[in-house]
Amino acid sequence: MGGCLALLGSGLLPLGAACGTGAHEGTSPSDSGDTPDTSPGPGDSSIDSMSSTSDAGPDADAGQPHPASNPCLPFVMPSAATLFGSSKKVFAHYFYPFPLSIGNVAADVDYYNVNYLSPTGESDKWLAQGGYLRQRPLPVEAGPSATYLVDNMEKEVEMAIAAGITGFTVDVLDPTEIDAGSQLQNLYTAAAAVDSRFKVVVMPDISALGANQTVVENIIASVASSPSAYRLADGRLVVTAFDASLGSVSFWQAVFSDLAAAGIDVAFVPTFLGWESNAAAFAPISYGFADWGTATPAASASSQAWPAAAHGYGEIFMMPVDPQQYRPKDFLFWEAGNSEAFRSAWTSAIAGDSDWVQLVTWSDFSESSDVEPYTDATLAADIGTGFYDLNAYYASWFLTGQAPTITSDVLYYFYRREPTAAAAPAQGQATTIATGGTPENDIELLAFLTAPGTLAITVNGQTSSQDAPAGVTSFKVALQPGSPRFALSRAGAEVFSFSGGVPIDGDGGLDSGTLDLTYWSGSASAAGTCALTVP
Repeated sequence: MGGCLALLGSGLLPLGAACGTGAHEGTSPSDSGDTPDTSPGPGDSSIDSMSSTSDAGPDADAGQPHPASNPCLPFVMPSAATLFGSSKKVFAHYFYPFPLSIGNVAADVDYYNVNYLSPTGESDKWLAQGGYLRQRPLPVEAGPSATYLVDNMEKEVEMAIAAGITGFTVDVLDPTEIDAGSQLQNLYTAAAAVDSRFKVVVMPDISALGANQTVVENIIASVASSPSAYRLADGRLVVTAFDASLGSVSFWQAVFSDLAAAGIDVAFVPTFLGWESNAAAFAPISYGFADWGTATPAASASSQAWPAAAHGYGEIFMMPVDPQQYRPKDFLFWEAGNSEAFRSAWTSAIAGDSDWVQLVTWSDFSESSDVEPYTDATLAADIGTGFYDLNAYYASWFLTGQAPTITSDVLYYFYRREPTAAAAPAQGQATTIATGGTPENDIELLAFLTAPGTLAITVNGQTSSQDAPAGVTSFKVALQPGSPRFALSRAGAEVFSFSGGVPIDGDGGLDSGTLDLTYWSGSASAAGTCALTVP
């Protein structure tokens, strides 16, 4: 196996990229202890049972030497100066109820593991749902009691920058966030301490705060003087709002008038739950528009036309990019199609020439929409890295205007640990798909290749393969019980292979009797598996 890389790309990544032992270079499946049955099986070999799609990506020159193989990224990350210097912006929606640490104790006994992930946590509050969450942030060591809150936020800012994110929009849920030492104020402090170029946009959450003029004005004013606050070149403070239309146009006009009287001129970019129906009314008071979006491939693809439509009003547009949406607390999920919704939304932002992007979200673990690396109660470091690493690729493309050159072969996987209709007798009701569409139950292998090769997925004793060109290819097979194994070969010789980090259960469901519809994800290269740790 190749040597392990301590840091990714150009040294931007603060997370340690550890090489696991699961990727084998130049071995056959039998060498790794797995002898698959390659004969045709139900739902395995037929064209109808699998799909293969290719993104428009650059073909690398296979004859050129490539940098050392990286298990997390298939390209060399541009410098921070290049990304921050772009006229475009990538914001990630920061949801402060889910910090890296709750309680500043060891992760295996912290509030996430003991209460949020346990079906019996918080005195059985979420027993019917099988627990409040299915995923959590990566573990972090306990820090000094006086500073750990800001220290951990600084780490999140570092992590975000490493993935091509240039700022946060911060969802403000409570009027007390104006107080010193609150999570809102701490985030602005942390951003300023890490990098003055990383900016934060305040987002009063009108669904939580209501159209309370004094509260909204106080929240905006409380951060207006921070060096981390995002201002336009003309000095205006950029402000967004979640579900902004819950406040009328006259409400917002009054807010901005009072702020202007206090010396705070605002550039408003409201976030709507359906921006098009609000555009005409809000255009006279707005600098731009944003939409919350929907984590489905169809919705992501249709959003490509939104930037041009917003430009028709004379506004900029902030495109939503959602990785997945699964809400155990609401017994609800949207079908993201493995990584397809995420990739499609990024493609729409790039091809549609969006001005800004808002990742929905960085850290809302209650909706499983986090781009931040995630794990489960096992605290495994290699089962929730895929969306984070993919974001680095697409954010670099968006910010530079150039598709990154693929310099090393990296394989990503995205799949659920059980079928969507698996038995969940411990839950109080069935989990349903929000859009009324058809759930997908597939294993996806997403390949970034420097040269053509053959992809293979082995699960439940059956192997499916697909020839892939240089560039980016998505290869899916039907979800089956077992521990899937992924491989890349060329000219009949295996380049490397590795196993997915999460075993798959069948229709009988998990031993816990609860349902988990999270898309778990990871990656590997010839250097090993991608395992991320918080510094």
